[in-house]
Amino acid sequence: MDLSPGQPEAQLWWRDRSDVGGASRRIEAAMIRLLAASMGVVVASAWLLTSRWERPGRGAEHRVRLRVPRLIGLGFDGSLFAQLLYPLLVVIAPGPTYEGWANWSSSVDATLQTAGLVVWMLGITVLLWASRVMGGYLAIEGLAPEHELVTRGPYHYVRHPVYASFMAIAAGTALVFRSYLLLGLFLMLAATSFWWANAEEKLLASHDGFGDAYRAYAAGTGRLLPRLKRAR
Repeated sequence: MDLSPGQPEAQLWWRDRSDVGGASRRIEAAMIRLLAASMGVVVASAWLLTSRWERPGRGAEHRVRLRVPRLIGLGFDGSLFAQLLYPLLVVIAPGPTYEGWANWSSSVDATLQTAGLVVWMLGITVLLWASRVMGGYLAIEGLAPEHELVTRGPYHYVRHPVYASFMAIAAGTALVFRSYLLLGLFLMLAATSFWWANAEEKLLASHDGFGDAYRAYAAGTGRLLPRLKRAR
């Protein structure tokens, strides 16, 4: 290493380390922005597909409509949209959204982020699968006049794969971006999703719904995760 006149070697060594650290942070920021952009494109594509599949149910007549408390509706919609839009915010401003006061940093971040990305991709996959199978019924908050009890596709294994996928996407996003804020929104989304699941099950199992047929279906399936079969 060439030394300038009067400049100590220790000072140059520290500057070299500082430059390396700065370059490493810039590379990480660029990779995170690229990942966030990719996640944003996938989310936008999934949103367009699900909107297209549920289109036949928009404006459809309801035989029975669920009464949703305003706070439940706002909490569910707000937490869901915030999770889906967060990758766009990371692309625009990675500093406060990835390295800000609401983000954690630990020695196991890489492991958590990898797990989060896997969970996120699984959630997107299940969402697309369930949305394609459910079709226009996704847009109905209750029961249509000729409503069908859907038990195929992911509904063969769980009763609420859409809510399960939303929670997986939310949890995965929080882990990928190391965000306490997103963890809080995940908890809100989970709480409101459980409300929706309970309300829908009460309706579907009632005399206005499918009655015994739904209760028999529910007995053989899990609510959000597949039910483990007991060994005989």
